[in-house]
Parts: sequence; C-alpha cells; structure tokens
Amino acid sequence: MSGVRKPKDDAEKLRARIAIAHGKGKSLADFIEGILKEKPDEEFVEAVRNRIELAHEQEETIDIVALIKEMSEIQNEWA
Repeated sequence: MSGVRKPKDDAEKLRARIAIAHGKGKSLADFIEGILKEKPDEEFVEAVRNRIELAHEQEETIDIVALIKEMSEIQNEWA
C-alpha cells in the first residue's frame, strides 16, 4: 500500500520538510502523472488534494495510488 498519513511526530515532520527543501519532493500533479501516465487536469489534482486533506483532518491513512486510480476510473466513466 502506498499510504498517505500525517507525520507521527515533530521529528518526522522536520525530516520531511528537510527532504523537500533538498529537492526530494515532487508536485502532486507530477506524482499523479507518474501513476496515470498522462498529465492530469487541474480539477483532478485539486480533487485528489482535497481527499488527502480530508484524510488528514480525519486522521486516516489512505492508499494514494488506489485512490488516484479509482478517481480516474470514475472520471472516465462520467466523460
């Protein structure tokens, strides 16, 4: 599972911020593109971002890869 969760403690949060500052991070759009093999539109990226934020608020872990694939399938069904 490719889980997304909030940092366990301040030390983990700091390590993540340091990694991002050193260029080890990537944009959510780039991450989604790597999974779907196509560039997502801004609305799709925003929908994923909102779901991640909701999971954070509810203190739940989500499988980000499965979430992105499911959301893409739903979007394609509606198209």
